Amino acid sequence: MLSYMSAGSALFLSVLVVSAIARQKTHKSFQKHVLLFGTLLLVCAVISNVLINILIVQPSQTNQELAAGIVLTKRLQATFDYLFAIAIGAFIVLATTPTIGSRKDFVRHMTQEFPSSYVYYVFIMLVALISIIVAEVTVDPLSLPTVKLTFSVLIVFTNGLAVATIILYAWLRVVVYLRKTAVAQQVRRGLYLIVLGVTGIAVGELLFEVVLPFYFIDLRSPGFIIEMAFMGLIAFAVREKSFLEELIVPAAEADLMTKPTYDLERGYTYAVLEREGNQAFEIFKDLVTHGAQGLCITRRSPKTVMNAYGLERTPILWLSRVASEKNSVRPSPPENVAMAIDHFVDVGQRGVVLLDGFEYLVSHNDFSSVLALVHDLNEKVSLQDAILLLPIDPAALNEKEIALIRREVRAIGPLAQATEATERAFAR
Repeated sequence: MLSYMSAGSALFLSVLVVSAIARQKTHKSFQKHVLLFGTLLLVCAVISNVLINILIVQPSQTNQELAAGIVLTKRLQATFDYLFAIAIGAFIVLATTPTIGSRKDFVRHMTQEFPSSYVYYVFIMLVALISIIVAEVTVDPLSLPTVKLTFSVLIVFTNGLAVATIILYAWLRVVVYLRKTAVAQQVRRGLYLIVLGVTGIAVGELLFEVVLPFYFIDLRSPGFIIEMAFMGLIAFAVREKSFLEELIVPAAEADLMTKPTYDLERGYTYAVLEREGNQAFEIFKDLVTHGAQGLCITRRSPKTVMNAYGLERTPILWLSRVASEKNSVRPSPPENVAMAIDHFVDVGQRGVVLLDGFEYLVSHNDFSSVLALVHDLNEKVSLQDAILLLPIDPAALNEKEIALIRREVRAIGPLAQATEATERAFAR
């Protein structure tokens, strides 16, 4: 009875986890679908294990038939387990590779980096699965109805290697990603929770399915609950940042039939070199009132911007260190800004972003980190055929910093020619 209650609890928890993932509203739909697919495979493994418990209590079977059925069901469960491991490995790749947003991106990434670490990971998972299918597994008939499984050395070795690979792969991917990319604390915490969840599931499978059954200890049913709890931890870790979903809803301000005043080529970042930043706002208004979906991140009060430029549908975020409003974004670390822009560019169409506050970002971070932010955003808008407007006061920067910025962007505005002359003089 206890086994049935534990199995039922695990299946109930499975339904909750699957439902939570399925109902997630996120622009990272491919990542969500891979996680959902992996979760369903783990649920299938749980169901396979439940079948063992049902099989054991059937009085009409001989011990030989019972043993054969147990081995067959265990192999079926192992198949689902390792397919889950392959899926969760793919999910880890997605979680640590922001440039992958679709199946096509994933295939291109795998092709460009072939043979990648994920290919070796999948190879080890398949070797472990094949060893379970072909190698000998015996059930001690004297132990029935308690199940004592005896595995060959090959199975023990390959499964131990597979579990170690899952754990090391998850940790190494996350550690390398965190060292290469300065991410927000919330993202860092989520990645560690993912690794913890993957580690818990891998160790739980080895403990409850291989080690304990060898010693006449059957704790598979409680193990179901523990494993699904770890799966729930992963689902919790990748929940979408709600303020982005609620505040950044792409919408064109208007779609006027008149010809736009400013005709900017898409896929580029434009540094609008001026003292006050008014021309950048005029360009932004011109684009969003002619069908473009806009996002404004500004040092000015959102209400002031809305009233001054007649923006009613365009999302406006306040770049502020002290503002407590929900629509505010802190300037440090710069990844806070990057995350908002990434989200908007991914979900929007014909997007245009105005990032007003370059000097403010530099004052709260350092020039090199903000320049790295410009590098990343420049690549992002290029990939998504968007436009990034970056108003900059040249007087706030030195000649070297202006030259570095101009290498990455297209300079426009009333002071563009003056700074170009200064840059040439500096080069001499």
